[in-house]
Amino acid sequence: MTLVAKLRSNRLQASLSAYRQRDAAPNSPAEAADMQLADLNAAWKESLAGSPWARAIAKAENLPDRFASWAEFDARTPVMDKKRLRQSLAGVESSSDKVQWRATGGSTGEPFNFPVWPEEGQISGLDIWLGRARLDIHPDDPVFLLWGHAHLLGTGVKGAINKVKRRAFDRLLGYTRVSAYALTPADLAAGCDRLLARKPAYVIGYSSALDRFARHNSERAGDIAKLNLRAVIATAEGFPRSDSAEVVSRTFGAPVIMEYGAVETGPLAYQDHDGSYPVFHAHHRLSLRGGEGPAANEILVTSLYPRALPLMRYALGDLAEVAPGDIEQGSLMRLRRVVGRCNDVVILPNAAVVHSEAFTHCVRDIPELDAFQVVIDEGTWPRIRYTASADLPDSAVSEIRRRLSLIDHGMEETAFERVDDIALSMAGKHKMMARN
Repeated sequence: MTLVAKLRSNRLQASLSAYRQRDAAPNSPAEAADMQLADLNAAWKESLAGSPWARAIAKAENLPDRFASWAEFDARTPVMDKKRLRQSLAGVESSSDKVQWRATGGSTGEPFNFPVWPEEGQISGLDIWLGRARLDIHPDDPVFLLWGHAHLLGTGVKGAINKVKRRAFDRLLGYTRVSAYALTPADLAAGCDRLLARKPAYVIGYSSALDRFARHNSERAGDIAKLNLRAVIATAEGFPRSDSAEVVSRTFGAPVIMEYGAVETGPLAYQDHDGSYPVFHAHHRLSLRGGEGPAANEILVTSLYPRALPLMRYALGDLAEVAPGDIEQGSLMRLRRVVGRCNDVVILPNAAVVHSEAFTHCVRDIPELDAFQVVIDEGTWPRIRYTASADLPDSAVSEIRRRLSLIDHGMEETAFERVDDIALSMAGKHKMMARN
């Protein structure tokens, strides 16, 4: 435990305690749904007052200032997706220095840049620590991260500063970070050496990267068990194999818990020990699309706190299994299972192994690009298939190649192919990885 981590933990205790009480306040699912409606109306009112993007959505979709019931909300609010939200963003200008911008691409291969207010991150933080508190994990506990961050791909003075800041913050907070972009046997063995040396309390990582780490280091399970890890938290994607959770748990000697959410939503639920997902219902209303066909159980997310870009019946593209008692007034209080995104690793011609999320981080903030797909032809270097109104300018191609070359030098001449469309999966999502 570091001093800075301890101070952060102390600072969070009051707000976490209040949030725990708020989470536990409803005496029934019906009461929780009523509280959610009140929170939605309060958040929507504040967003309309402070956000030009909220006002643009209200105008485009002819939405009222408040909703009398969840039935009215579901009837009047269309299902939103990235394409629809981009249209709301497109015509809005804002010079507010309060607004920050984030980007996501993920397994859909559809880059999406969206505005956020600084306080939105505090809300996500409360959900994170509420979920981890159920695992006896606290903000001052040291953590081992099998992770990747797009901002570390920067160049020049700003890129150098970001790298220095990241290393400094990690040291102060007790973080041990191992790249999920590099997954060769040598990388995985070195990562295990760092895990054993730093003695963290828990582990967080991309699901498929954890699977690969666990399989490669399975013979060291005895040494890892001596760390007495409290949990392994898998995130960003579903596991790549049916036995992944079992293999990861056996190697790390700890229970495996999935964190469910997305960049644009923040954490939505933490898996319980029975395998289900209690929803963070004080901040998010989850519902199902409904109707007929495979998309009937698609998860829709509505944010219940003020946002620069309110998410209302926002489709992530994930499918849920639920039980009748999990639904109240259309609101999901618990997910029995999520049938969702699963990213993968890519084996390059030089035998280097790269997590697919690396491609997202290299491509997602290119403004001229609408959607992309990484095409893998056996024995050749990956190429990028994309949709856009015109061919990418040379400057954009050069920047993507520069970033990819930081992952592996062999990708510095990556080929690009513009197409009219990229086929959708049954869940209505672009598949980011296409293997021929």
